[in-house]
Amino acid sequence: MEHRPMRRKDRQLPQEEAWAILKEQDYGILSVTGDQGWPYAVPMNYFVQDGALYLHCAQEGHKLDAIAKDDRVCFTVVAQHDLIPSQITTVYKSVVVFGHASLVEEDQERLALLASLIDILGDVTPEIKAKYIQSKQAKTALVKITPQHITAKANQKYVPVTKRM
Repeated sequence: MEHRPMRRKDRQLPQEEAWAILKEQDYGILSVTGDQGWPYAVPMNYFVQDGALYLHCAQEGHKLDAIAKDDRVCFTVVAQHDLIPSQITTVYKSVVVFGHASLVEEDQERLALLASLIDILGDVTPEIKAKYIQSKQAKTALVKITPQHITAKANQKYVPVTKRM
């Protein structure tokens, strides 16, 4: 798979930092090719485990229909976005993941990942965790994104607007 090189190479972050950002964040935008070729992007919680991204959702819907037709996806995470109006710029940090999405089909793996999701995104007692998994396991799908290409970009220091004119 060939990808365009980043235009602003001076803002490109190393792969280790891209993965660090992905691991510390929990919210991103999943983009798929939707109905009739229209782009479809949806905000979702996620977590990283064993070099893959995992998202949970209902067991049916637009994104799952799209993934069934074309498993290529793009997932974007914005870790920082601070608008600096007086300088006409933004201080930011983001990651873009291109990859292939698939449903986690095997029940034992799906339940283990659902437990990981709760551990990472939740703060509940073991009893509530067990009850939650019991009540949601039949209704919850887990989508695995296997990354093929990851880029991270940041603008942490800006040049004053008067020097950019």
